Amino acid sequence: MKVFEIANTIKGVFINRSNRYLAKVLINDKIEDVHVHDPGRLKELLYKNNSVLIKRVYNPKRKTKYDLIAAKKSKEFVLVNSMYHRYIAENILRKKYKNLNPEVKYNNSRIDFLAENQIWIEIKGCTLSENNIAKFPDAPTKRGLKHLNELIELKEKGYESHIYFLIFSTAEYFSPNYETDPKFSKKLIEAYKKGVKIFPLLFSFKEGIIYFERYLDILMKG
Repeated sequence: MKVFEIANTIKGVFINRSNRYLAKVLINDKIEDVHVHDPGRLKELLYKNNSVLIKRVYNPKRKTKYDLIAAKKSKEFVLVNSMYHRYIAENILRKKYKNLNPEVKYNNSRIDFLAENQIWIEIKGCTLSENNIAKFPDAPTKRGLKHLNELIELKEKGYESHIYFLIFSTAEYFSPNYETDPKFSKKLIEAYKKGVKIFPLLFSFKEGIIYFERYLDILMKG
C-alpha cells in the first residue's frame, strides 16, 4: 500500500560523517555537506562509498543545501531521514481513526498522537535489521525510555497506550535491541506486560515511494 512520496531524490556516494547531524557526500563529482536528520549510529548504512539518496533543500537560512534521505542496503534503499516518520505514521493512522491529534502535550513531554481522545500513540523509526530481525534502538535512547514510562503511566490511568515501530529495513521479526540498550529493552517488555500495545510495521522505499508491506511478529525475552 502506497503511504508517502519523497519526490526528486538524487543519488550520491557517502564519504563520511562529520558529526551526528552532518555528512560529506559526493554529488555530481563534488563533495557536499549534507544534513543528517537521524542522530542514530546507522553504522550498517552510513559507511564510505555506500550509495545514498539525497534531496535538494531550498532554504537560504540553512547552512546545508541537501538532506540525506536513504542509504543502500543489499538491493534496497533504507529510509534514514526521521523527519518523515510522523507523516508516514499519520497517513497510516488516519485510515484507522477519525479523530487524530498530533503532538499532544503530556506532563513535560509531547506524545506523537492522541486518537479518539483515548489512545496515546508514540512513533519510533527503526533502520537496523540483522539476521532477518529488526532491532530498536541502534543506540541507547534516554528519550525512548522516558516515552515508555509515560505510556505505562497513561495505561495505568485508564487510557490506551500504543507504540508503533516503523521499520524500513527488510525483516521477518521485530525485537528490542537487548545488547545495545538493555534498559530500554527491559522497559519495553514491562510496558508490553502492563498492556501497552506494540505494532511493528514494515515499509519499503521504491523509486521515491514509501509502501506499507505488513506487520511483523514480535520476539520478546522474559
